[in-house]
Amino acid sequence: MIILKSVITTKTTAIAHSNTALIKYWGKRDEELIIPMNNSISFTTEALTTTTTVEFSEELTKDNFILNGTEQTGKPLKRVVDHLAIIREISQTNVKAKVYSENNFPTAAGLASSASGFAALTSAATNAAGLKLDKKELSMISRRGSGSSCRSFYGGYVEWIANNEQNESYAIQLADENWFDIRDIVVVLKTPERKMSTRDAMKLSIKTSPFFKSRLDTLDTNLAKIRLAIKERDFNSLGSVAEMDCLSMHSVAITSNPPQIFWTPDTVKVMHFVENLREEKIDAYYTIDTGANLHILTIPKFEHEIVKQLEEKILPEKIISSKPGPGVKVVNEHLF
Repeated sequence: MIILKSVITTKTTAIAHSNTALIKYWGKRDEELIIPMNNSISFTTEALTTTTTVEFSEELTKDNFILNGTEQTGKPLKRVVDHLAIIREISQTNVKAKVYSENNFPTAAGLASSASGFAALTSAATNAAGLKLDKKELSMISRRGSGSSCRSFYGGYVEWIANNEQNESYAIQLADENWFDIRDIVVVLKTPERKMSTRDAMKLSIKTSPFFKSRLDTLDTNLAKIRLAIKERDFNSLGSVAEMDCLSMHSVAITSNPPQIFWTPDTVKVMHFVENLREEKIDAYYTIDTGANLHILTIPKFEHEIVKQLEEKILPEKIISSKPGPGVKVVNEHLF
């Protein structure tokens, strides 16, 4: 990593987009450095964003973190403070920071808010600290705050490399947001708060699920199928593999001890709804991260019909429809 001498600037704001995993990562080989057991592939979602402003100031005696207008304490604050400590170490400064962040979608609801959150934080904080880093370097830093955040630095379709020949782990872009126009219809349900964090659930699965290794054994094949589907713009191949990988990941979580069941009855209702759409010759597939909310993947011509049926038959809390979006960008409009 090439690092130029850090010169603390006043304030920087960055906007990052969440990403929807098509091939998911579940489990880490290094908990401290956030090195995953397997590669993963996602696409960046245009509609789901985090905006973060970071200001380093000699006047501050501690780091402050405001999320969606509420000052954070406990674990949320600690994660941000720990990440700022990594950036301070790289930039060779001890100056504390004020962090304001806003999500335009539900936080901690299985919609990858930590992905957009830490991508925006890393971009804004490194820029405010005067560091000049490329996207590969930024993704390697951001990964240490939230693994999936490394994929949000790029637009379109992105792969997170578990490790290369130099034992580095970072994200690469497979295709930009204009290459393959699909839709991600996010179905936000009324969901209970998760009892266990994603990190703890992963550790539990590695130790206790009898299917953990079996899933790893199938991933190289599925990764290759998704790469080919993106290259050839083959939606049905992409959707069917993504749906099966989702079920595979959740089967590992469900067979952990104790079981990690992220779904609610409404989640299962939407899963059957998507299966019925296919019987109606509507191309649609679901994928679910670590929560009860779902992503329905489809192509543009079916978008409005699916949204209409969701509103009539499911009545979710919210529907957010998105196309593939861009990577992180620094903007001039600050939150404070």
